Amino acid sequence: MSEGQQYTLQCEVRDVAPVKNLTVTFYRGQTALGEPKSSKREKDEPKPVSEVFTWNITSTKEDDGVQFWCEAKLELGAEGPQPPPVLEVSIPPDPIIIREENPLTLNCSSVGNPPPSYTWTPPSRITSPSNGSVFFINSITREDEGSYTCYVSNEKGSISVQFDVTVQANHLALIIGLVVAVVLLAVIVGVAVFISYHRYYKEGAYNLWDRSSDQRKGLEV
Repeated sequence: MSEGQQYTLQCEVRDVAPVKNLTVTFYRGQTALGEPKSSKREKDEPKPVSEVFTWNITSTKEDDGVQFWCEAKLELGAEGPQPPPVLEVSIPPDPIIIREENPLTLNCSSVGNPPPSYTWTPPSRITSPSNGSVFFINSITREDEGSYTCYVSNEKGSISVQFDVTVQANHLALIIGLVVAVVLLAVIVGVAVFISYHRYYKEGAYNLWDRSSDQRKGLEV
């Protein structure tokens, strides 16, 4: 570097967006020289761009051994970088088959920015449905069968997800009830047989006693 000569400093910035929030500063040592403006700032480019910033200097003898450098800052506010608005919901399996008296859990979790809100519309007698991403029934009945709709919404929009629930009869309870009925019927039949046998035995004993008494009376005469 020769004293009195003019030089152009260059600072290349790659893949930056939005460029309107970009600030490039040239330094001589720890002293700021200036902040050149971006030629693309007015276009408000939403996509990442690359640009070469320049700054002209005239060298002096004081520049001997001094480091010239640049700094690039992307100002995104106090909250820092934010992802773009989005709303995504997983598609549930169709249909959902569950046995009666079992717990039912429906998950309508989604990915969203800003965080989404949830509204449920159940098909049955439930009057106070969940307002979160998970819908839960402790013990489902046949009356709870049908379509459950989850509405997910944020600033990006609204999405509805439908869960079709089929409730099957609890065969275990039916089998237990049938076994109890058979056992009860067997007990009733056993008691009836016992009573009939006991009655028949007593009547036979009385007849035998009466016949013996008549025979003794005949002998005495």
